Amino acid sequence: MSLPAEGRRPSHIRAIGLVFFLLLEAAPAQPPELGWIDEASIQSREILIDFGDDRRFRGRIRAATLVAAPPETIWAVLSDCESAPEYLDNVQSCELIETLDGGNAQIFRQRAKLRWFMPSFEHEFRLDYEPYTRISVTRVSGPFQQLDGVWWLVPESPERTRVIYRLDIEPGPLIPDFMLSRPLRRDVLNAMRAVRELSETNN
Repeated sequence: MSLPAEGRRPSHIRAIGLVFFLLLEAAPAQPPELGWIDEASIQSREILIDFGDDRRFRGRIRAATLVAAPPETIWAVLSDCESAPEYLDNVQSCELIETLDGGNAQIFRQRAKLRWFMPSFEHEFRLDYEPYTRISVTRVSGPFQQLDGVWWLVPESPERTRVIYRLDIEPGPLIPDFMLSRPLRRDVLNAMRAVRELSETNN
């Protein structure tokens, strides 16, 4: 995915951070949980973020939004890791290492910088694809102790898709807890906003 010649993406897209492509993990194929979603809010195009009952991060975060684009268009944004450095400030590179299972899975090596005052780090992860429905990622190597998440694409009409996201994450010894607990809500919000804006622009 290339950027228009006239300039870079808006700042809220460029500042998404590492979360966009690190938020996914392979889990048993099952539908997303929907009970936490407020229908009036999502139909008004709010981006919903759920940290749990006390609204503090305890290792799991969920997000949802409605995108005016079909699943195929959103899929192209979510699965294009190699283009991530064009619009994610904290992703420095993303290289395809291996394609598996007849194209249904890929392993990537990514270099990222979580915060400006921390050194960059490299990690590898596997994307598993269920075309136009679900993308999962399995941690292969890197500083996170746990990184389990999934994106679901749930069509509501030919041009409207509900995007639902779930993340289970635990930092390793190289990443202090406070580096995730405070900025994570903002980063997930920006990631969801970028998915929506890029998908609707490309539609």
